[in-house]
Amino acid sequence: MVPISVCIITKNEAEHLDKCLNSLKPYPFEIVVVDTGSSDNSKEIALKYTDKVYDFEWINDFSAARNFSISRASHNMILVLDTDELIVELDLDKLEQLIEENPKSVGLIKRLDYFEIDDERHCQTSIIDRIFNRKYYHYERPIHEIIVPIVNISTTTYDAPIIADHFGYVGTKDKLNEKAMRDINLLIPEIEKNPNEPYYYFQMAQSYLVMREHEQALKYFKMAIERNPAPEEDYTRILVCNYGNMLLDIENAKEAQSLLSYYKYYENNADYLCMIGVLYIQLNQHLKALPEFIKAINAPTRDSVESRVISYYIGYIYEVFGQIDIARQHYQKCGEFEPALEALQRIN
Repeated sequence: MVPISVCIITKNEAEHLDKCLNSLKPYPFEIVVVDTGSSDNSKEIALKYTDKVYDFEWINDFSAARNFSISRASHNMILVLDTDELIVELDLDKLEQLIEENPKSVGLIKRLDYFEIDDERHCQTSIIDRIFNRKYYHYERPIHEIIVPIVNISTTTYDAPIIADHFGYVGTKDKLNEKAMRDINLLIPEIEKNPNEPYYYFQMAQSYLVMREHEQALKYFKMAIERNPAPEEDYTRILVCNYGNMLLDIENAKEAQSLLSYYKYYENNADYLCMIGVLYIQLNQHLKALPEFIKAINAPTRDSVESRVISYYIGYIYEVFGQIDIARQHYQKCGEFEPALEALQRIN
């Protein structure tokens, strides 16, 4: 068996921490919890699950805290979790096999990010690097930290058989604003030091999006795009889709057209295809829009767009074409989706 240490840093999130640690109970992992200054009972919660609980004085550097937690592990193979994440699926046998086959690689896990819009919960999928051997890797960057080699090796990855739920974007407005402002205050000096790094502008935009400050979010999404983020980076796809959808929300299809340049990179992603379909609708090019939505329904990858949304747009286009019976069929696939119910009432 490959010994694995799960390393977690936490502060004032006792309820989330309890759920996170409870999700690890079925697995034979060592658990390391590092508290960065909690005033609640986080440490008491952690001690229910492990005796490896440590204090770390917060110095506005997530990588420093991560690396400290890793240094306190007994094993070289590390799985990193956030307090607001919990394991919902894990194939231990398959994971051990992949680690043995890829000893110097980084394992990617699937994370389901839950968030709320107009009191309705949605989910977006992220693929994030979380498993590595500490002999070869550590963390860098004080905010939105990344795993980087500490020896001269080329980083390769594999898909680990792990799915985690993430509730960091769900909570009271005050709590979300507090976390977003914490991140913004850490990102500002990073942008000053690295003014041409698109990733930091993307994260600024995401923070403002959490705070529902859409004008500021749109500003930073644009600044990130202007700095030519690498299309193969996972965050770039999310950046492109979020930026495009925000432009379309304010009916700025002219500016959104520039995102067609990413088509060859994301033509298999439902969220991107749906965004392009809406773009063509706003440009009154329905014949171009329809194939994009049909491709989106069958796309092999998807982040957050729901099938009912895609079906609604297909129905809408057929309604525009005067094909009412076909439109009705697609609207009926949308269940209780309010725009589809209104459309059915309209065509009936």
